[in-house]
Amino acid sequence: MTDMLKRYQAAEKLLPWNVRHAVLNAAPKAKKLDDSHFYYGLEERTGEEVRTVFKKVNTEDGTESDLFDAKALAEKLGCDNLPFDRCDVKDGRIIFVHEEYEYTYEPETDTLVKGDYQQARAVSVSPDRSRELFVRDHDLWLRECATGKETRLSYDGEKDFAYAKCAEYSGYITDRVKGVPEVPDVLWSPDGKKFLTYKMDQRNVKELYVLQSYDEETRESIRPRLHTYKCAFPEDEDLPLAHYCLGDAEKGTLTMLDMEPQPAGGPLFHEYYSAAKWLDDGSAVFTTHVTRGSKIASFVIIHSDGSVKKVLSETSDTAINIRTYGNLDGFNDYCASNFLSDDQKTVIWQSERDDFARLFRYDTDGNLLNVLTPADCSVGELIGKDDENEFVYFYASNFKETSDPYYQLVCRAHYDGSDFRILCREDGMHRAVLINNMIVDTWSRVDKAPVTNLYKADGTFVRELVRADISDLLNRGYVMPERFHVTASDGRTELYGILVKPAGFDPDQSYPFIDYIYGGMQCYNVPKAFACSAAIEGREIMGGLEEFAQLGFAGIILDGLGTPGRGKKLHNISYENIHGCAGLKDHVFCLPQIKELYPFLDLERAGMWGNSGGGCATSRAMLEYPDTYKVGVSSAGNHDQRMYNNQWTETYYGLYNREIYLQGDNTALAKNLKGKLYIVHGAMDDNVAMSQSIRLIDALIKEDKDFDFLILPRTNHNVPANPYFIRRKLDYFVRHLLGEEVPEYRFELPEDLK
Repeated sequence: MTDMLKRYQAAEKLLPWNVRHAVLNAAPKAKKLDDSHFYYGLEERTGEEVRTVFKKVNTEDGTESDLFDAKALAEKLGCDNLPFDRCDVKDGRIIFVHEEYEYTYEPETDTLVKGDYQQARAVSVSPDRSRELFVRDHDLWLRECATGKETRLSYDGEKDFAYAKCAEYSGYITDRVKGVPEVPDVLWSPDGKKFLTYKMDQRNVKELYVLQSYDEETRESIRPRLHTYKCAFPEDEDLPLAHYCLGDAEKGTLTMLDMEPQPAGGPLFHEYYSAAKWLDDGSAVFTTHVTRGSKIASFVIIHSDGSVKKVLSETSDTAINIRTYGNLDGFNDYCASNFLSDDQKTVIWQSERDDFARLFRYDTDGNLLNVLTPADCSVGELIGKDDENEFVYFYASNFKETSDPYYQLVCRAHYDGSDFRILCREDGMHRAVLINNMIVDTWSRVDKAPVTNLYKADGTFVRELVRADISDLLNRGYVMPERFHVTASDGRTELYGILVKPAGFDPDQSYPFIDYIYGGMQCYNVPKAFACSAAIEGREIMGGLEEFAQLGFAGIILDGLGTPGRGKKLHNISYENIHGCAGLKDHVFCLPQIKELYPFLDLERAGMWGNSGGGCATSRAMLEYPDTYKVGVSSAGNHDQRMYNNQWTETYYGLYNREIYLQGDNTALAKNLKGKLYIVHGAMDDNVAMSQSIRLIDALIKEDKDFDFLILPRTNHNVPANPYFIRRKLDYFVRHLLGEEVPEYRFELPEDLK
């Protein structure tokens, strides 16, 4: 027991709240300062304190200096170090938020001005902050900030058919309970003169429910509260439909556009990931429309005068991988890898029509002019464009020179299809930003710490900017993952995964292992870049495999057949096959091969866990392969695909076909359960309804099966970030897979998690 107690204490050092600052400078955020400089925040450690100092870099020669006197500003704020780690620069002034107030600092005069309290409001503010849009009684209004003058822009808004009201998305109830203001869904032109929005029709969309069983701090009633939100299932005829409108803030007008309504499943004009993008001069905005079922995508231009032009459309027999919010597409703040040139003469369009995603050039009459990229590499997100010199910058993968076909390198191609080249070619995952005539690129591998380098736009290396400091993470016991590859169940495709050895590894011992799975086919699960934080706030690195390693487990993550990024043919394996969980069969098939690589793995003690699509995959594994997986923890699982939102499900199952959809009902396999299954769900889940887990439980009860179940009353879909769940998950595998007694020990939580 003493030994296990020490193991838990070691695992605690790697819990999410203890590794928040364990790695410094893993991903510096560079921003443009002026035509010859950018700036970024450099993290430094002094004892146990981490501070950020801001540097500016000359984009001509790469030389670096302080952006401003950090010590002088800190003294003005009454702090030892700067109390913020991000800032904006406008006209030489430093703008930042401290203790929820906006401050402006003028370095030249060493003056500091305290601004307004940064209270979130239900308004959308124009880029120049001169105007704001808001909704009143379902209609859209415009307010002049200087005078307070209000102008009503619409008159026919109604409940469930309101202006600038987004579809009631995953997380909608969470935001309402937290009191997050519902900001109008608006996309302003850069000059703030025009804006794009819509009138959202949800009148006939059916409702889904969340029952809140506990008191809120502001309420005294103990009566449970019923929350409702609109959510279309695949079998439903009616969907949320966005009818696009164009607004003129100077004239105070709003015009309904002559274009097909767009199916929606949440905000279309999110601040960081919008379904449309304005040209810099505000002369037009472009968007990519996708039909229900995700088989037709179109490129549409909306001119500032309100005229609309559909430039091109592409059709696929299976899911067209555009606006999937996965690992294939996107362009900075725009959610598709396509764009319109500033002169409105060229459209660059990403397509998988040749299997691997390539870039194609069209004119604005829809005529195909040329292809930009080779057939044997796969284009991912776009990084930036240079219209003057007619270059597009992007990530691409599937290169023979990389050790993993998923690794994305920074590339460039000319609009006319010439001069394709790899600019940043280190063997790993790259993330870059194009500023002026320079590329700021951070690259790493799951087994190699991040390095940020500077390049000229033509790929000429300038210098190393900063190398991440992972010493604190290593001192906490972090076990560096090992990469491996095996052959898939098709007998020919190489699959790629990672293994985390147990802490204090002894090659003569046999170890149980945990297979951490996702199972959603819109992305791959195996981390490619260095894993020092989780993709979603509050979650464990690599699903907690580092903590499991401290407790005596090995851990694996494997991408099976059916994930994106390696061509449409491989991705199509998941089409009409959601129940395949993006290659669950390959996890089972490949275990003997993994055992050959790592003989210390005990295949008789195999466990699995995952959340959401991983919760579905875990329950599926326990029921479909009961002789392989002996212990499973399934959280927030979508166990029956008929009960999930139509957008995601129809992308991979197609339009509703009862026979196909019934294959995605895990409850039909309840009779097969042999091992120990722990089903966990958040009662406030407004993504995957808790009824999904309740129905699985009901099926297990009918089959007289033993299982364990936990409801987290205050938790939404983000079950993996719940500290109580993290401990109970560890305990479950220690008891039932490791076969040891759990010590009487509780993790120490920071104040914000208590």
